[in-house]
Amino acid sequence: MLFVAVLLSFFVAVASPLSCVLYQQSLARHPASFKPVTAATPATHVASAKVPVAPTAAASRTAPVTQALQAAPPAESAAPPAATPVNTFAVVGDFGGNGAGESEVASLVASWLPAYIVTTGDNYYSVAGGAGSGRYDLSVGMHYNAWVKDNRPGNAGSLGAAPTNAFFPALGNHDYFGSPPSADTYLSYFTLPGDGFRNTSGNERYYDYVEGPIHFFALNSNTEEPDGVTATSKQARWLKRELAASTSRWNIVYDHHPPYSSDTNHGSVTYMRWPFAKWGADAVFSGHSHDYERIERDRITYVVDGLGGVSRYAFGPPVAGSAIRYDATMGAMKATVTTKAIHFDFYSSKTGALIDSWQLWAK
Repeated sequence: MLFVAVLLSFFVAVASPLSCVLYQQSLARHPASFKPVTAATPATHVASAKVPVAPTAAASRTAPVTQALQAAPPAESAAPPAATPVNTFAVVGDFGGNGAGESEVASLVASWLPAYIVTTGDNYYSVAGGAGSGRYDLSVGMHYNAWVKDNRPGNAGSLGAAPTNAFFPALGNHDYFGSPPSADTYLSYFTLPGDGFRNTSGNERYYDYVEGPIHFFALNSNTEEPDGVTATSKQARWLKRELAASTSRWNIVYDHHPPYSSDTNHGSVTYMRWPFAKWGADAVFSGHSHDYERIERDRITYVVDGLGGVSRYAFGPPVAGSAIRYDATMGAMKATVTTKAIHFDFYSSKTGALIDSWQLWAK
């Protein structure tokens, strides 16, 4: 019996370290079979980006962020997994004077190589010159031709160079009285939103289109609009209906006249205070006031982007919700779209400084 116990103790002492050695050798030969189980990477939606060849320009400007921004997501999602880039677009407004200021802003925009450009109106000023639809060759084609497509043949300048239209303007007041007769010159130059896009409005004065995960709605905020500009107008009923029907991740509305503005020249245009948030909009962009202002109210973000190159306005007392106001130089807003958020950055075209940054997070 004593002999058996001694023999058993000897076997345990030898077998235990031997099994450990065999495990380590097996791990060295087949490491993949011993990897810990990890959670699967969430699937991401990546939309195709249309990137036209843009004019050569200076490198993108960078500078420190100078303004506290829209609130980040809740704490549990404050550090989400790395987002997959989708594309970049630019927002510019009140630019069509064909002067040095417009050239400066256009160079800044071109340096970003945006997939498309959204404008908040006043795409032409009489100071740009020209006649007929050739006016827009001077105010738009001379500076943003790389993004234009489907403009009408027979214009003074070359036809748009983009393979698919990537220039989406809103009608401004100067597109009416600066480029007679009425808005016909504007409408004869552009085909909106362009071949290949679905527009539910049935006209080009106001229209919608989808770019990747964003559904855009371009409004005509001029009182000359035959379908009206009040919150109960035919145009507004169209917007309300299509916002409700939208299945896009983000819905962005833009026009020319700002519902809220702190500038001293025009100020707020109260008839455009439609219930955008209630209807499903995530942000509203406007121009008309020649400055940059971000306003946080009604649970959404309003942006005035009117420093496209013509002139600059002064500010008066800030409207409620005004988070930042800037009028020192011309500039434009860059938007970087990812699967998690849209990151908006407004830059000075003169200094390259980053003036403001804010985000729209995925719903």
